[in-house]
Amino acid sequence: MVWRKLLPRPRWLPRAAIMYPQRVVVVCFAIVMLLTVVIGVREVWKIHDRVVEQHQHSLALRALGVGTVFATERQRLAYLRDYAVAFYAGRVGQDFAQNDAQNDAQNDAQNDAQIEAAFAARNDDTWTLATGPDNAPVIGVGARRLAGLAGFARRDETLREDLRMARALSPLLGLLVRTDKLHLNVLFISRNGLFVVYPEKDRELAPSLVQRFDTMPYYRDLLPDRAGEVANDEPRWIANYTQFGDGQLISTLSIPIHVRGEFRGVIAVDVAQTRLQALLNAGNAPDETVYLMTRDGRLVSASQGAVASGQRWPADLPGDWRDLPPARLFEDRAGTVRQGAYTLLYQQSANGNWVLFEAVSPKRLFDAAIARMSPILVAVWLLLPLLLWVTLFVVTHVFDHYLALGEKLQELAEYDPLTGLANRRHFKLLFDQETERRLRHARPLALMMVDIDFFKRVNDKWGHASGDRVLAGMATLMREQLRTIDVPARLGGEEFAVLLPGATLREAVQAAERLRVAIAGLAVAPAPDAPAAARAEGDGRIHFTISIGVVEAGAEDGTTLDVLLANADRRLYAAKASGRNRTVSTDDAMATQA
Repeated sequence: MVWRKLLPRPRWLPRAAIMYPQRVVVVCFAIVMLLTVVIGVREVWKIHDRVVEQHQHSLALRALGVGTVFATERQRLAYLRDYAVAFYAGRVGQDFAQNDAQNDAQNDAQNDAQIEAAFAARNDDTWTLATGPDNAPVIGVGARRLAGLAGFARRDETLREDLRMARALSPLLGLLVRTDKLHLNVLFISRNGLFVVYPEKDRELAPSLVQRFDTMPYYRDLLPDRAGEVANDEPRWIANYTQFGDGQLISTLSIPIHVRGEFRGVIAVDVAQTRLQALLNAGNAPDETVYLMTRDGRLVSASQGAVASGQRWPADLPGDWRDLPPARLFEDRAGTVRQGAYTLLYQQSANGNWVLFEAVSPKRLFDAAIARMSPILVAVWLLLPLLLWVTLFVVTHVFDHYLALGEKLQELAEYDPLTGLANRRHFKLLFDQETERRLRHARPLALMMVDIDFFKRVNDKWGHASGDRVLAGMATLMREQLRTIDVPARLGGEEFAVLLPGATLREAVQAAERLRVAIAGLAVAPAPDAPAAARAEGDGRIHFTISIGVVEAGAEDGTTLDVLLANADRRLYAAKASGRNRTVSTDDAMATQA
């Protein structure tokens, strides 16, 4: 070609680079991208492993902290249990927690008198035993209140012994609350129907508390009928249930007391969900969520947000981990699992009773990798916008042309070029969408068919150009009279349809009448080539009317578009047969006409 001969001949570039500049830009951009990808993949791969190791190390530290805290709690409960067992066996003095006067005979007599007074009131609905200043009292309920509670049984022969032990244990429970802010409640529950609880509860709530104790797993699961024939003195962890009174979500660590093989009661500590979150959230980023889980897959707590009662693995965990059983996390003790885009990190805690885990999203790994990226790679990436701008500058003109052409084709495919209304194809698509909404939300859906009366006469008298003006004017008025959610469409010729989402048959008839009246009052200016004889008649404008058939989607008029259009069209022609310029919404008018 002649234009190729006019191109310059550069010394340092091949001639093809001048002939095809778009290719040059694309090649340059591709080369830089390839180099960047190779370097970036190598760098990110190395950084990814370092980031995962860092997260695993952080998780191990949190697991160590959680394990240490709860190991301490287990030791405290075990000490209190051992103290109670030793007290029952007579190896501990009656008033272990009292001051130097504990061996004084006068105090012993006074304490025995209090024991006897409480024993004498044992059949009252509620009764108490004082345990000394600043200590919570022993609160008990009568045998009548214990009736029907499977977890409690009043035995008078052991009641005095339980009272002495509860009074001696109360100062120790109080000391545990006052020295450790982790505890929400600390309590001792005796099977004889008495208890000590810190912080102290209202005495009037005693019957309700005992009834609640009877249903709570931290007490019921330690009873002989639940724990089995062999007494198991290991602490039990009960996760996520609602606290009595304020509805706060808490967890409880409890331990049973067995004396000579007989179950005598339970010592328990309540831990608020917020306290567990504080332990898990130490050193976490705002977008990191660390979970605490038991061996059976129950979620105990999370560093971000509360864990609902009964929530189990893998609920609300990002990624799909349904094929990964919780037992594997406990068997492996610690490690990482990659499944899909997410990486799961886990670490055992508290002697294997719990496991801490978190699912690391690819975005977090990517952000961490970028933050640790080498300056050379960052500098290369800074060149990419410049190359991208060059590429876009060259190809923008071509893309703009095809984009505009595509938009025009899209408009032609969905809208009528004369009226600007939806065509039949787009109307069907919108009908399908509204039908889904109707079925999902049980909302009504109506449809109307509209036809211009004697439109052929308009074309014959005023010409086809004026007929097009009538169609365009009618489309404009339809958009003005109908709601914004209504969908008017031109199906062909002078036939129009309107989709009315959320409208009942009665509301659709009202809308149709408003449209019919508005059309009757419309005057359209004829086209310049309209015959002079037609212009000389009347006011020189085109007046016309419409007939309308209305249906509502349902069992009576149908649910598919073809059936609705057929029924609406039948009523439309009933309107024409009845004299035109009217709306028909039922088949009664057709029967009358027949």
